[in-house]
Amino acid sequence: MKNIKSFIVSKLSDSQIDRLKWLGGNFKAYFAKRRNVGKNTYIEPSVHVLGWGNVKIGENSVIGQDTTIVINKREPGKVSVIIGDNCFIGRRNFLTAGGLIKIGDYAMISNDCRILGSGHLFDTPFMPYIATGTTCDDVIELGANCWLGANTTLLKGVKVGYGSIIGAGSVVNCDIPPCSVVVGNPSRIVKRFDMQSQTWVKAKDYPEDSDKYIPSEAEYLEILKKKCPTTRMPIIAVSKTLGDLE
Repeated sequence: MKNIKSFIVSKLSDSQIDRLKWLGGNFKAYFAKRRNVGKNTYIEPSVHVLGWGNVKIGENSVIGQDTTIVINKREPGKVSVIIGDNCFIGRRNFLTAGGLIKIGDYAMISNDCRILGSGHLFDTPFMPYIATGTTCDDVIELGANCWLGANTTLLKGVKVGYGSIIGAGSVVNCDIPPCSVVVGNPSRIVKRFDMQSQTWVKAKDYPEDSDKYIPSEAEYLEILKKKCPTTRMPIIAVSKTLGDLE
């Protein structure tokens, strides 16, 4: 069966393969009436969502195999998870939303990342924590064109500025300014992008007046859109639908 599948795929054009991938990941979306999913977005069939009515996903994005999205307070008409355009979300990621999780356009999220916008209440240890309920007010914002390395964790209430890179295994528990490189648990900023020299510099060498040259996120996003209006997503990296590559 695998050899037959590989033979059939080898005879298809790139556009035909892309279409098959898109259909395979989105039959489930159509049948579930997911009206808040943008065109050309691929959702792997194993993606598990509790609260599709509270999720909005932009165009030309990818959500990978075995990813879970949990909306803890499922109110009609309320959007609690926003995923932008041209976003790549890898395998086995876990998002749990309290007030809001907002992921900006062009975000790249590696495998096994966790975005923890909600947690269990623990007012007293004399109640089973599974029965205490969850927090529902915290917001996590991931700016445009951020890259989360594998096994990264974002904790509730944090805002990661656009253009930032979070190193693999990092735990982010505080706000991160735009265009930063962050590593560690707890996270620390090790580099910033100096807009004047147009280079990454060590955080200790970042000029004090450089922040005034940082564009707004809207201006930054316009630059990205002009350079790369859309991206061809490596769907095969997040799904077993079409098997292995030779």
